[in-house]
Amino acid sequence: MKTPIRGLLATALLCAPLFASAAPAQLTPEQTFDLYARALLEDDAAAARTLNDALKPAFDGQDSVTPVPGMMALALAEPWQTVLAVAGVKGDPAAAEAMYAKALKASQCRATRSTVEDNEYVDDQKIARVDFSCQLADLGNVHPLFTASLTSDEQATRARFTEAYTKALQSGPRKAVTGTLTLYTAKDKGYWYSSNFDDLVGPVLGALAPFEEWLQDVEAAKAPKVTGVPACDLLLQQHRSCVAKIAPDQISGVDAMAEELKAKTQVMSAEEMTQECKSLRPMAEMMWTDECA
Repeated sequence: MKTPIRGLLATALLCAPLFASAAPAQLTPEQTFDLYARALLEDDAAAARTLNDALKPAFDGQDSVTPVPGMMALALAEPWQTVLAVAGVKGDPAAAEAMYAKALKASQCRATRSTVEDNEYVDDQKIARVDFSCQLADLGNVHPLFTASLTSDEQATRARFTEAYTKALQSGPRKAVTGTLTLYTAKDKGYWYSSNFDDLVGPVLGALAPFEEWLQDVEAAKAPKVTGVPACDLLLQQHRSCVAKIAPDQISGVDAMAEELKAKTQVMSAEEMTQECKSLRPMAEMMWTDECA
């Protein structure tokens, strides 16, 4: 099941900064991050206004962000409607969007610290790596129910999953989800801004609607055991299948990749290897064509 989440990570929210007219700094990296989070995730119009007012001199008097109210809730509601349809449950799109809007407002993604350093690619510029933490629904107990719903033909099994997920999202325990967003400043260090919000929005949407990742877990359990790490074994299986179709003369590269990953399992934990292969996946997927589907 594909979801539209990754394609809706706020890439249309930005204007390009006009460096020459930057104003003296008014917001710290932490303050800037908090305003971005409130504006993009919580539909906080006041935060968007504060941020845009602070950055207007740097953006030639124009707004730097133009978030569409409800956009993130819609990005979450669409895959959930697909899940409900597969489960044979009639969904209410408006209710789903309202449920996710409430979850996003409660996310409370806030900066915890920042580290400022030189931008090695641009002279006389700085970057700030802002660490943040969000409070999101803990779906750990829901995951097994999702897996069971995929392997059962019983309507009751699927209903248990959908009911448990909805309850967890609305009133269940929370867990901290952390990440880091990079902010940039102009040559005269007049302000901080971001040109890509994937590192902020991605962890939040992924934590609230992890259906694609859960499906991969199910598929990974069936993959041939090469490394013994399901996420890595699935990646190798899918990559080998694709390369065999589009570039069979390069299959030796997949073999080399498998040997490298097997070697790493000798010095890295299963959790570290899982993260390693999750990081490798986007790079591999960039090579996959429609023939690999």
